[in-house]
Amino acid sequence: MKPAASLILRRIRAKQRGWVFTAKDFIDIAQRNTIGSILYRLAKKSIIRRIGYGIYDFPAQHAKLGTLTADPDAIASAIATRSGDIIQPSGAQLANQLGLDTQVPAKSDYLTSGRTTKKKVFNYAMTLTHSRFLNKNPWSTNTAKVINALHHIGNGHITDHMLKKCGLILSQRDKSQLKNNLKQLPYWMIPYILQIIRSENERTITSKQR
Repeated sequence: MKPAASLILRRIRAKQRGWVFTAKDFIDIAQRNTIGSILYRLAKKSIIRRIGYGIYDFPAQHAKLGTLTADPDAIASAIATRSGDIIQPSGAQLANQLGLDTQVPAKSDYLTSGRTTKKKVFNYAMTLTHSRFLNKNPWSTNTAKVINALHHIGNGHITDHMLKKCGLILSQRDKSQLKNNLKQLPYWMIPYILQIIRSENERTITSKQR
């Protein structure tokens, strides 16, 4: 086996099964065309699996179920890595994950810093919707998650309980970033964000008084 092929195979086997990847994950090893040829041969040998155009996985195995389907989150992550975009779960998924909404979304859709697009990979039909909050340099990952979740919930539907939860999720640094970049938020969202920031300030003052 050629050196490049050996290095690529070694990297694949070093990953946990279920890893989804593209040729871009090996650009430090060989040229794009060479990587493509190597991945094609590995797929023909069933060492890896081609699950979409230019997308592969190191399939997970189950003792009883056999080869498992690829995880949609891992697929979305690979797509984002290939395009150089930032992705997060959809606003509905974030609201559920952050404990702001008990409703579990039926579909695995995503937000992206790139263009809105629809893709079908391994029988998963997924939508990646552009979010203007993902390409703003000041936002940390948690800040972007909170903003996108609140944006999904919408004006008039955000409760004090939700804001308290957001206050626990965000660090003091996150809140400082929000305070310094309020102009980047929709006008309707600013009062909610100010409430999160002010609640933190009130707790700080109270602790100092003690």
